Amino acid sequence: MIRLKIFALLCSLFWAFTLYASEDVSQNNHNHIYKSLDYLNLSAAQYEDIKEVLIKYRKKYSKYYHKKEKEEKKLQQLFQKEYFDKDEYEEIVEEIHEETIELEAKKFKKIHEILNAKQRKQFSYYLQEWRVE
Repeated sequence: MIRLKIFALLCSLFWAFTLYASEDVSQNNHNHIYKSLDYLNLSAAQYEDIKEVLIKYRKKYSKYYHKKEKEEKKLQQLFQKEYFDKDEYEEIVEEIHEETIELEAKKFKKIHEILNAKQRKQFSYYLQEWRVE
């Protein structure tokens, strides 16, 4: 009987801690909209600056996706050959991956410069949805 009470107490404590673990995350999880920045409470200047960054990178992403599509076709052709060239495959995939990382890093650096410390913390919880897909 004592074990059951202790187990119930531990379960309730665990449940309570998960509810109040982080105010930033719990507040935003319920009302968060994918790729929305409303939860950051941006100033008008911040909003315009981030808007400019996102528009600039949308154009760069368009070029990136076009290039990635060409590289994916090369990978298909490479796989269809009689002999699979592992080195060429790795080279193509690494090139795609490196360009992805470069685009993300530059975009996130610019966004980081615009946001204040509290906004950066809040934004970090949803960083995954802003990554290149």
